[in-house]
Amino acid sequence: MYSEMAKLLKSVAPFTNEELQEAFALFREETIRKNGFISKEGIICDRLAFIRSGLMRSFFNIKGKETTTYFLGPGDIAVAMSSFIEMKPAFENIQALEDSEVLILSKEKLESLYSKSWKWQQTGRVIIEQYYVIMEKRSIALQTLSAKERYDNLMQEHPDLLLRAPLHYVASYLGISPETLSRIRRG
Repeated sequence: MYSEMAKLLKSVAPFTNEELQEAFALFREETIRKNGFISKEGIICDRLAFIRSGLMRSFFNIKGKETTTYFLGPGDIAVAMSSFIEMKPAFENIQALEDSEVLILSKEKLESLYSKSWKWQQTGRVIIEQYYVIMEKRSIALQTLSAKERYDNLMQEHPDLLLRAPLHYVASYLGISPETLSRIRRG
């Protein structure tokens, strides 16, 4: 049941099966229904979710317009990171685009894991580092690649996304209008 998460955690630190079983008891299984949220702007995000199945998107409301910043699927961790770290109201929304099965861990329980073992501290550090790298690559791509290049990269990395996510969310993620996305796709 937790095999995907165990594989991820063992790739980061030398956890024993016993350590993982003990930790997994702190997680709660949950189904986030389509259009449900893991994080909502204005509310403190005090939990993270390991996505087992489904698809989610992260977005911000900027001047009344939603801007999609990430798509998240199986194996990803959904969390409004700055809110989670600082325990301040989130700016970020994380919404399920499909019914999604997740494993939820509260900040309080994560902190207890950190206090028990350096392995959990290392895991937290590596996840934050990965989160930063993803953000930096996205920022650089938006500034340096053409819309077509961004689209091609997205299709190479996530070829099924256009079948699963509404096209206006994909266009927003790429930093283009839905009309431009249609032209690129016809291309």
